[in-house]
Amino acid sequence: MAGFFSDPLVQSVLVPVVGGFLLTGAIRIANGPTRGPLVAGASVGLGFLVAHGLTLGVPALPPIAPEQELAYVVAAGLVIGFLLDFFRRGPLYRETVYLLGSAAGLYWIAQPLIETGDAWIYLALIALWLGAIIAGYRLEKSRAAGLDSCLKLLVASLGLGAIAIFGRATDLGQISFGLATALGGFALWNWPVNRYNFGAALLLGAGGAFIALAYVLALYSETSPIALALLLLCFFADVAAKRVKLPAGKFGDALRPFVLVGLALVPALAAIAAAYIQSTWVDSTPV
Repeated sequence: MAGFFSDPLVQSVLVPVVGGFLLTGAIRIANGPTRGPLVAGASVGLGFLVAHGLTLGVPALPPIAPEQELAYVVAAGLVIGFLLDFFRRGPLYRETVYLLGSAAGLYWIAQPLIETGDAWIYLALIALWLGAIIAGYRLEKSRAAGLDSCLKLLVASLGLGAIAIFGRATDLGQISFGLATALGGFALWNWPVNRYNFGAALLLGAGGAFIALAYVLALYSETSPIALALLLLCFFADVAAKRVKLPAGKFGDALRPFVLVGLALVPALAAIAAAYIQSTWVDSTPV
């Protein structure tokens, strides 16, 4: 059984997608018909943490590496997001927590670099925080449109996993895929009929996981910064999707998520291509 769970495909695909699906239903039932649908999105963050634990092991406390700090950042965001959803706090609460939390998480993860860094490091940190703000803003803009925010984040997470591998951060790439498949498990409950909205638990848990992964990859791996920047375009896919004419009625509603995923894949593939080109250029450069 231990050998089964050591398989990378089990760790980053099977367990997160099954866990994300089952946990969504379990959290919904456990919290009742009123609050259950509000907090069901916590399943994605939990699925990610399971994938993280299977891949990298239980993080030390206090953490001694950025990869371990990542788990605690996501856990904190997940707990706060769950509470905000459970007590029905409005958008101002989750957006404020996201802005402050993304800055605090960046400071904690980047602290060793901040202490010895130069102006370029500080500019890079500002750029990373601005990227986090853009991603969070776009997730909030489309949260009322059913699956849109979830699917944009899913595709961006797949892209992040691929560019992490090209950046020689295979373990982080694996848990990025785990985030994507956990989102897929949640998405299965919301197609073709949307049941659970993209609330604070998803914004701070799943969105926080994506942002924290991007922080660690940008600061501590060879991941292409151009590829990371291109991934931000995934969060604008809904703008293009609105211009695509689809049949009216339930058939068009069921088809729309596939159109959105296809459009989000365009910048994701461009980001993967940029990461591949950089990795091959580095490999071919004489030492």
